[in-house]
Amino acid sequence: MLLTPNLGMDPIKLKLKTMILMFAVLIIVVVAAVLYIVFFINGSATHSVGNNWFSINGASPITTNGKLWVNFIGIEGCQYCAIERYALFDALSNFGNWTYYGKKVELNTLPVSNKSTTPQTNTLFYHAYEGDWTLNFLNPHLKYTSNYVNFTSEELYNDQYPNPSPLQTLTPLENKYISKYDSGGAVPFSLIGGTFFEIGAGNSLAPGGTPIIFAPNGTGYMPEYIISEFNTTGSNINQGITKEAGYITAMICRDINNAAAICSSKSLPTV
Repeated sequence: MLLTPNLGMDPIKLKLKTMILMFAVLIIVVVAAVLYIVFFINGSATHSVGNNWFSINGASPITTNGKLWVNFIGIEGCQYCAIERYALFDALSNFGNWTYYGKKVELNTLPVSNKSTTPQTNTLFYHAYEGDWTLNFLNPHLKYTSNYVNFTSEELYNDQYPNPSPLQTLTPLENKYISKYDSGGAVPFSLIGGTFFEIGAGNSLAPGGTPIIFAPNGTGYMPEYIISEFNTTGSNINQGITKEAGYITAMICRDINNAAAICSSKSLPTV
């Protein structure tokens, strides 16, 4: 009996296999498209821009009250929050004015004599339980105004060591970013325009893990010394704060389309 040789797959089976393959490719394309939308267009994927800051890919700057939203979240007793406040204060001076009892102040002109060993609403500097001397963003007489930036901050716990109590609460918008990018709840958490964020202090502020406002023995420097060193070009405190403030300034500039005069400075890093 003459047998017909098998020269290939049955046409029906071949067609079915081709359809399955095409369907699989289609699924892959759809999944890839969804991932692109979720992680890039909606700003979920991130990448480092330097000094411990990250950019949220595809995110658009958020404005509140018609200005770029800049946010700081910390706790009163946190040493990394303490040093980050100095850099944030310095950077924001590039886009507006800090006033204390109505008088304009900058980081290098702060009244260092206004200090207390405990956080109080009427003191400018306070000594927290982790040993740091830091700025008091909760002081009602310390105000920030700007044509470009709407600055908000929250201190989640007070300085009542060893059992700190809740102090301020997150807004829904703050909680959205904390939940997405800082699910562990680490502080400080800083956010520039909803497009850049930082968990912890900038690398230049705590090289080797020790904040630059601490002496080698772990004792916090007094406000007089911190500001004096900030005014000393080339000192560790000057270099660390200036570098972090430069990154914050550059990120704000990018989000406001370089609208402020400081944005033309060639000393700013690329972010």
